[in-house]
Amino acid sequence: MSLVKDLKEEQVIHLDLRIFTAVKVGTTVRETVEEMRQENHHCAIVTDRGNLAGIFTDRDLLNKVVDAPETWDGPIEAVMTPAPITVNSKDPADKALALMDEKHFRNVPVVNDNGQVIGNLTHHAIIKYLADRFPESVYNLPPDPDRVTSNRDGA
Repeated sequence: MSLVKDLKEEQVIHLDLRIFTAVKVGTTVRETVEEMRQENHHCAIVTDRGNLAGIFTDRDLLNKVVDAPETWDGPIEAVMTPAPITVNSKDPADKALALMDEKHFRNVPVVNDNGQVIGNLTHHAIIKYLADRFPESVYNLPPDPDRVTSNRDGA
């Protein structure tokens, strides 16, 4: 099987979608950032009764919060990205990867047909899928395959 064919046939739901922090509407920015820190995640999915309300990422933290100390005790809704672009859990992985590439997203919320949050698609999930599916190709590649040393290393 080829990589292109695999990505077209693989549904997003089969990728690792667990890398996110979940918070509810009304959570303060401070609480959200603290949860993200404790869980070592770079993204928080904000929900309202199980449905996606918005997304808050480390980029939002840097661009909207760091220089605005008054936002720390305010609600996360004030600084999150409301109604973000999503992918459906049944979408093919290549479609999700194309969206991430085109829009320069590092996090894309994944929802089911009812609009409920299933998870968060990250570039790490794509890399993990590729490494699991094609271990010989991924793990055996040198960092720069076209680089050839002019001198022999070692003794």
